[in-house]
Amino acid sequence: MLKEIKSIPLAAFLSRLGHEPAARKGTRLWYKSPLRQERTPSFKVEITLNCWYDFGLGKGGNIIDLAAELYQSTDLRHLMRCIANSYPVPSVQTVASSFPPRHSAPSMERFEVVPLEHRALVAYLQERGIPAHIAKANCKEAHYSVNGKLYFAVAFENVSGGWELRNRYFKGCRGRKDISYLPWSRDGPSTESALFEGFIDYLSALTLDIISGADAIILNSVVNVNKAVPYLKDYTAINCYLDNDNAGQTALAELKAIYGSIVIDRSTLYSEFNDLNDFLVNQSSNIKQNK
Repeated sequence: MLKEIKSIPLAAFLSRLGHEPAARKGTRLWYKSPLRQERTPSFKVEITLNCWYDFGLGKGGNIIDLAAELYQSTDLRHLMRCIANSYPVPSVQTVASSFPPRHSAPSMERFEVVPLEHRALVAYLQERGIPAHIAKANCKEAHYSVNGKLYFAVAFENVSGGWELRNRYFKGCRGRKDISYLPWSRDGPSTESALFEGFIDYLSALTLDIISGADAIILNSVVNVNKAVPYLKDYTAINCYLDNDNAGQTALAELKAIYGSIVIDRSTLYSEFNDLNDFLVNQSSNIKQNK
């Protein structure tokens, strides 16, 4: 089974997680790292060897090594389940699901969520163009340990009680990967929704004040687009703020195939940028330069 998992093409696995290559040079694919935030692609996949290397972290290896970084775990059984859930090869899926969960402590130990206050995390979001008051009103702060080492990250909750985690050096998830749903008003659902790939883009929309009155749905990965479908059925307009890449356009096409003309592509607002946050950061930078 382990041999079958290691034979899964890394490029296909990354695509299932919503990561597409920014460039191809011979047998090498270059990505923006799925393990951290960066603007210049420095994550390499060697197709013929089916291995990866992140030049920013100085780490690399096979698909198991990548999953260990993505899911912050050294539990091989847990990693095989995570890979099988993301890339459902039948034989892998069957064997992986047959492993009972281990009763030892989870990979992230002493996990605690508190109000967002840490200066380093607030500063990280401010560098992404998100003001402190918007960050604190919509995000939490997670503290946890992995193999005895202490870590902290910005935390954003999903509908399954899982947490999307971000800091300058890490991008991951605690608990089940799922969408986040945030109604605009507690009095009842809006007639319009705003759909985002990640919560940083959602915070960017709040900063730009472009989704007033619309319920927000954050995919937390384009692979979750089908999980958003039940939430979208009653809206008269679905405003999509997805990335300007193959994964984002594929997700947009899937939604249009289901809902037709009520799906509106709002990525034209930031057509010269990869995503809404890149657009916001550029806007913020221009404002500072013109002062």
